[in-house]
Amino acid sequence: MKKVQIIYGLVLTILLSTSYATAQEGTVPIASSSFSDYTKSFISMDTGRIALVNAKIIDGTGAPSKASQTVLIEKDVIIAVGSADEVEIPRGFYTIDLSNKTLIPGIVGTHNHMRLPNGAMLFTSPKLYLAAGVTTIQTCGTGNPVEEIAISKAIKEGRLPGPEIINSSPYFTGPDGKSNFIRFTDEKVIRDTIRFWAQKGVKWFKAYQGTRPADLRVIIDEAHKNGAKVSGHLCATTYQEAADLGIDAIEHGFIHSRDHSTGKEVGKCSGSIAFRSALDIDSDEIRQVQKKLIEKNVALSTTPAIFEAQARGIAEQRSLAAMAPAHVSAYEKRRKRMIEQGEDWYFKEVWLEKSLAYDLAFYKAGGLLTAGLDPGLHNTPGFGDQKNYELFIEAGFKPVEAIQVMTLNGALLLGRNDRGSIEKGKVANLVVLNGDLEKDPTIIRKVETVFKNGIAYNSEKLISSIKGNVGSRNDNSMAYFGQKEPGDKPVLFAPDLISRPNRYEFGCAFSKNGKEFFFGVDSGEGNEIYQSQWIDGVWTTPKNLFKGDPYSYNDPMLSPDENRLYFISNRPLEATGEPKDIDIWYIERAGSAWSEPINVGPTINSNLNEYYASFTEDGTLYFAARDQAPNAPRYAYDIYRSPLENGEFTTPKKLPEEINTDRYEADVFIAPDESYMIFCAIRRNGLGQGDLYISFKDKNGNWTPSKNMGDTINTENHELCPFISGDGKYLFFTSNQDIYWVSTSILKKYKETSK
Repeated sequence: MKKVQIIYGLVLTILLSTSYATAQEGTVPIASSSFSDYTKSFISMDTGRIALVNAKIIDGTGAPSKASQTVLIEKDVIIAVGSADEVEIPRGFYTIDLSNKTLIPGIVGTHNHMRLPNGAMLFTSPKLYLAAGVTTIQTCGTGNPVEEIAISKAIKEGRLPGPEIINSSPYFTGPDGKSNFIRFTDEKVIRDTIRFWAQKGVKWFKAYQGTRPADLRVIIDEAHKNGAKVSGHLCATTYQEAADLGIDAIEHGFIHSRDHSTGKEVGKCSGSIAFRSALDIDSDEIRQVQKKLIEKNVALSTTPAIFEAQARGIAEQRSLAAMAPAHVSAYEKRRKRMIEQGEDWYFKEVWLEKSLAYDLAFYKAGGLLTAGLDPGLHNTPGFGDQKNYELFIEAGFKPVEAIQVMTLNGALLLGRNDRGSIEKGKVANLVVLNGDLEKDPTIIRKVETVFKNGIAYNSEKLISSIKGNVGSRNDNSMAYFGQKEPGDKPVLFAPDLISRPNRYEFGCAFSKNGKEFFFGVDSGEGNEIYQSQWIDGVWTTPKNLFKGDPYSYNDPMLSPDENRLYFISNRPLEATGEPKDIDIWYIERAGSAWSEPINVGPTINSNLNEYYASFTEDGTLYFAARDQAPNAPRYAYDIYRSPLENGEFTTPKKLPEEINTDRYEADVFIAPDESYMIFCAIRRNGLGQGDLYISFKDKNGNWTPSKNMGDTINTENHELCPFISGDGKYLFFTSNQDIYWVSTSILKKYKETSK
């Protein structure tokens, strides 16, 4: 098979749009070496000097828009903004024509979780945020700060694509609350906890509904001592009480302001919510609270998108396409209930209307209004941020005001004065929208390109990478690299992350707990084994276990106790000199490292080739070896079985004719309970260059005649290297030089037809 080795940094990356991008002086966009190959797969342009011309700019400051503007970007900074008469494009800049397009600053979201109420969106949300033009987020509380910090670091280091994440603390609440909340029962514990997370880089602490004024006083005091800020989704504490205590921001706005509740008891989340429907936003009562917030420099972080989702309950098709099937089903059931209940639906349309009016009044009064989407229901990351803009326009905000709220105001609250507006000296976080945003608010959805730190990302590809996966089981846990679970048809596994174009991957294995992954790669000069580990919610960049070694390594497989990694190699016994025939080897765990390679020994290995070790629960070894008959053709391989006795492999026995023929049988995966096996064979009745076959143990303990797995699995290409995940849910295999996976539910039909 032909192998193509990709050399990043020497290839032209995909241009923003060939219809309007032109180069000067032969300048071409080149992918930066500071990014992982996975992140590079989403980058459409990375060149040190870019000139955006003929753009309509809404700059984020609240100033009127300007047409026919030029923006110069050098590295990650805006170095000039102005009309064509004011800004001369220096030689060597890559010029992009933005005629009929709107340029806005990157959105700064101030209530942008990566988790849902009952799960997480660890794999999908960073990509969706970035795809929608959100280049900076403050997550505003998290159920797992460790994973959030790890993801933030991975994005910062270029290992994953996503916005800059300003990390949050766990939720703090009163003496009662959820088990994963920090409950206020001991002041010293609270102060120690705040110091702990501040030392980890957390910049924002979130007080939740049960937090009482006395609790909040301690939280604010300790957070401020540690250079952090505090925001609150309040109930037991009123907005005015929180403002007097020195809180930095209040979440959600009008409907959670218990200042207006009749019957509210001090320090308790209590009182009537009738104000949500009855209170006039243009009342002195409202103005009094807002005046207090403004006088005390308390920002309001509003979340209209989640209120709209609750009040109107209608999802956009793009959100449904992004969501995992379980969430789509939940939406459909919720929508049905909403229609049935009509005016009795729990979240009233008037609450949304009054919340939007409250936001506008606060902004007009001079308050620092910021925005986030607070993801949940069908309100998905990124898309919900865009919905905020449309709702602001519905509320009566001017386009330039809505953009100011969503960009510069957020940056000011988060203390990031280097972003949020299109001005000289600011970080080049920019969003190209295909159309005139001032004429049509839905243009906010038409993101063409997102610049983050001067690097252009392909919005469409980012969205495509998460379709049908938002909120899925794997998205929640990052199991299997956060990938969307396959059905009964094989799909490419971890596109661009593991299965990459122009590279040959094969022979993969997960640990039983799913937190280690090993796979083979053809480097073009030999075969290598890579390892990736799940640590704190993030998979590490795959590393070559035998980097710098001149020999080939492949077919990784863990022993039943997972203390050994078996593989094949042409490494000589002396570990020096010319490569020899292929043997089965292993390495042993030595703490967090691995031992030097150890040959399995002459009981298994011969002076011919041995392939692909696989094990039953009791340590019995299955493998393939070249046919040792004197007249056997070179392509003839058979599958053998070697029981483990007293820690040693016994003399292998060749499997019967139900499995082996006079041709090629290899790459065997044996079920841990030895109930079935899947292997690669090249046979006259095959569908391609090599097919996967399956055989089951019958009730007498004999192998059934092996059966071609058919065109569900096999193609005209070569299928090989089967592996079943430790949880028994997925079959992995190599096809067309990439790794594919499929639900093991398909095995049932093979078993039924084997009887």
